[in-house]
Amino acid sequence: MSQYQLRVYTLRSPDALSAYENVWAQHIPGMAKHRITTHGVWTVPAAPGSGTPRLYALVSYRDADNMRERLEAYLSSPEFRADMEGFDIGQIIDVDESALTPTADSPLR
Repeated sequence: MSQYQLRVYTLRSPDALSAYENVWAQHIPGMAKHRITTHGVWTVPAAPGSGTPRLYALVSYRDADNMRERLEAYLSSPEFRADMEGFDIGQIIDVDESALTPTADSPLR
């Protein structure tokens, strides 16, 4: 069974969300080289007058892999640096990571 993780990125503005959406498109192949599979990426715009935009990504790791080690390997890779080139990391306000355990009947077991 794979290990799943929901990653939630809170961005400063709609423009930052749009830019980071493009960055995530570049992350997918680089993450795959580090044994991290992307199952989906979603955006949630800021509510009018309040709130901040968010990007959600559902990823998985091989069962025997240590999630933190795999992520750190990617974050220190040339692929990650190339993906982030030209994007101001300060546009990311927060990153929340949640390990998800599929239920017995989940299609993503």
